[in-house]
Amino acid sequence: MDDTCGLELDIVGEDADGSTPGTVYRLVAAGEIDLASAHRLSEAVEKLIDRGANTVVVDATKVEFMDSSGLRAIVQCDKALSAVGGRLMIDGMTAAVRQVLEISSLIDHYSRDRPGGRTDP
Repeated sequence: MDDTCGLELDIVGEDADGSTPGTVYRLVAAGEIDLASAHRLSEAVEKLIDRGANTVVVDATKVEFMDSSGLRAIVQCDKALSAVGGRLMIDGMTAAVRQVLEISSLIDHYSRDRPGGRTDP
């Protein structure tokens, strides 16, 4: 983890639950997704796309803080994945992540585990 930012990312491999066709990777995020660290999320998703990912599930159960920079990174990552026929989804949202997505009215688009949320790519 980079000492200058509060985001830790861990790629745990393919998410093999079978609910999403294509190559699906799970990306575990921990800490803060803010101005100082949001670029790391974007870079990680770009690397996964280079590996052949078309869908990325971000596990956000350990994200303590997210601001508008984190939201921008999520939207940009989703656009990049859309360009290869996939999408970004978020599992296990903390209150910090949920609040930002609810305020921006994007919760249903990105939520994988919310009742009524989209689970299709």
